[in-house]
Amino acid sequence: MSNASANPNNNDEPPAAKRPRLSDVKNTNENEPNGTLSTMESSVRGGASDLHKRLYNLLLCVVCREVPHPEESYQCKHGHIMCEDCTNHILADAMITDKDAHCPSCRVFINCHDLEQNLVVRQALWELPIECASCAVELSVAKELPKHLKFDCELRVVRCKYQCLGCSWEGTLKDRELSHDAACGFPQRNGKDILKFLQLASDKVRLSNVPLMKLHRELSASRINFRNVKMSRIPNRDSISSELLREFVLLESETITAFEEQWVLRLHLTTAGERRALSCQLLLLSTPRGALMVDHMIRMPQGVGSVKQQHDIRLQLYRQLFDANNHGEGRRELPLEGPQSLYRLFAMSEIQLRLWMFLHY
Repeated sequence: MSNASANPNNNDEPPAAKRPRLSDVKNTNENEPNGTLSTMESSVRGGASDLHKRLYNLLLCVVCREVPHPEESYQCKHGHIMCEDCTNHILADAMITDKDAHCPSCRVFINCHDLEQNLVVRQALWELPIECASCAVELSVAKELPKHLKFDCELRVVRCKYQCLGCSWEGTLKDRELSHDAACGFPQRNGKDILKFLQLASDKVRLSNVPLMKLHRELSASRINFRNVKMSRIPNRDSISSELLREFVLLESETITAFEEQWVLRLHLTTAGERRALSCQLLLLSTPRGALMVDHMIRMPQGVGSVKQQHDIRLQLYRQLFDANNHGEGRRELPLEGPQSLYRLFAMSEIQLRLWMFLHY
């Protein structure tokens, strides 16, 4: 029996595994060293470049059209990508206006519980090329950026090498190496001048410890109470006019029991043009037997919210005197780290805060 009959599928075309690969193709035209292969490689490179652009556009935030940070990208149920800031804006605006939040691309309903990170998207974002915002150096992959900013970027902000002697200069690494190091006169300072600087440094340390000393005083209060409180809209919001609702949002905690009295914490969100401000108010609901000197502060509870949210509310103590005639003073501004802090707070599916109260006799 011949080989042909043994292999009925035999033909002149070699099997796929045996077909020559692009890298195996030899140039048959000696006068054109790059010949057909060069044309094919150019086509492949052009296709790869076009593919890169299309994939890059797919990874952009559908709201701001910027590349999200790999660890701060989320997707709706249909897979549309949103950066963290835009996600917080959408969820917070929905909560403030008492409406549902929707994906701006497909209009599907979204909330904190449905938003997830896509592992493939996150890994792809780390592999994208990126340009340093400071020195405009092009990095092949985004995951090299932290190392570049810490060790290689010539335009990163640094302090003078003689800061310990009193020099307060601050600028880019490039400026320090080209001009400041040679012009800095602090290495030639005498002991008397250095002693003055050390005294100033000691005063700065003492001033920086003032908040710590205040906190120590509060911890020495006669009685201390803390509680995690859930904030929700006031139940009788229908009594507020629609015009006022556009400029005013009121959140209220459940009734708090502390020092044998009943309290409530309120948050007031006011809007003036593009600016939104958040203020707080501690109110005494019961009638006290005598005067109560109470300090209170508001923090984010541990384990609630993101790592960023743990630092969104700055430390601020409020002192108030409560008695039968005074159940609470006016609102106090809640000190936030920045505008995004407010949106992160209102983007929470359930706003939780920790209220500390210190009673002084």
